[in-house]
Amino acid sequence: MKPTLYEQLGIIIPGSILMFGLVLYYPELKLLTTKDAFSVGELGLFVLIAYAAGHLVAAIANALEKLFWWNGMPSDWVTHDPPALLSADQVENLRTKVGTRLNITIAKMAGYDQKKWWPVSRQIYADVGKSGKPDRIDTFNGNYGLNRGFASSCLVLTVVALAHADWLIAVGLFAAACIYGYRAYRFGVHYARELYLQFLVL
Repeated sequence: MKPTLYEQLGIIIPGSILMFGLVLYYPELKLLTTKDAFSVGELGLFVLIAYAAGHLVAAIANALEKLFWWNGMPSDWVTHDPPALLSADQVENLRTKVGTRLNITIAKMAGYDQKKWWPVSRQIYADVGKSGKPDRIDTFNGNYGLNRGFASSCLVLTVVALAHADWLIAVGLFAAACIYGYRAYRFGVHYARELYLQFLVL
């Protein structure tokens, strides 16, 4: 099965970065990374290892995500009072369209339970996808996953650098993690806004 955009960007590439970084400190992990060329089988093995390492990175990112989005995921911001992400009129139009298109009645968006809103937002994505307009949304999601993965990989390598007393390298990696975290924040916001705007124009 062909990897999705999210798997390619958010899993495999950060996993590869983590592997190459670890090889610098643990040469016994070189395995395939020092070869000048790959056979088809070796390339396949490398992708599998990168995929596994990427899921480790994703697990770390998932653990940190609740702290990162302390104010709720961007897709939940439409339930804030006052609303964020969209204007008040757009949020009201969103509430109305959820009722007419998805047959889900919401009396008031402001203060709506985020745990109840999460499956509604997933249904909105499914509806947009069914209508054939998920490309920009998926691009933002893929770039969010990519930068989130880079940030997590840099944090892991920061810990490794600190363990080896490479202070300057650790500072550089931590700074990179902050930059990638900021990029992830921006793409996460773009993803949520694009999701609801595409739904409103269906």
